[in-house]
Amino acid sequence: MVVAVQYIESTQGSADQLAAQEQEVASLKAQVHQLASSLPPWLSSAQNLTFPEMNQPPTIRTIRETWFLSSSAHQDRFDPAFIVVNQGDTVRLTFIDNDTVAHDLVIGPPYNIIMNATVPGLINDLTKQTFTTAARNNSPGVVVLGTPGNVSASYSFVAGFQGIFEFVCTYHAEVGMIGYLVVLPNAAFSTTSTHVTSQPAPQTSSIVIVSGAGGNTSSKGYSPSTITVVLGHNNTISWTNDDASIHTVTANDGSFDSGSLVPGATFTHTFTTPGTYEYHCTYHPWMTGVVIVKSGP
Repeated sequence: MVVAVQYIESTQGSADQLAAQEQEVASLKAQVHQLASSLPPWLSSAQNLTFPEMNQPPTIRTIRETWFLSSSAHQDRFDPAFIVVNQGDTVRLTFIDNDTVAHDLVIGPPYNIIMNATVPGLINDLTKQTFTTAARNNSPGVVVLGTPGNVSASYSFVAGFQGIFEFVCTYHAEVGMIGYLVVLPNAAFSTTSTHVTSQPAPQTSSIVIVSGAGGNTSSKGYSPSTITVVLGHNNTISWTNDDASIHTVTANDGSFDSGSLVPGATFTHTFTTPGTYEYHCTYHPWMTGVVIVKSGP
């Protein structure tokens, strides 16, 4: 089977803009759904399909995916439902959750990407419980920002595998919140991939304020209490308060200060200068930590 594909503008994000895309994606949608009946559920095998082969230098593609409530199906959906890139392209993907419930964007093998745009205050539609902490199952490097009703999850990856790959919201897959990543084979990528060194996406390091830290004077309170990061690699650190008490993340030299972190709250800081940074909790002075920032491995 020959699948005719075309690039689709992926910057539209509201439900009222969907109608303008319907004609553009109708042909591709019909072909993909026809394929879905004979391929595995996540549609990762495209060995028997004939794709138009591109011959374009890999580039950076900025994609914006948004949750919306379909006015026709009255169910949760992705907008757009199709992402089309060339093999070798760097995909800078941002997933927007403007809902009051949690949503994620998950791509199966071989990409294995989890972008969970979940913060405290959102509702889990599967359990009907309210999240009290930020999502912890995100892929390394995913950055989640915002508050309920305006949450974004951002991640960059290289589309190194050609084919059609299904992505889903695991909270709403059963009601049809699915989409497709289409990666076109690219001769320019195959001929240059051995000569191109890709820079891995920066990762966010995580520190947890442990449960019970506010009442345990023998505990440093931060886990890990000492962490080493590298500029340009994992020099953004996120602290999450897993204790029932209010805490702070306050640099001894005053270079950063979280302010009061209520239970479940998160504070993020990016270090830009090599050095050793000691910090403490202003409410519980026995709680101390150290960040060691290096300029290279």
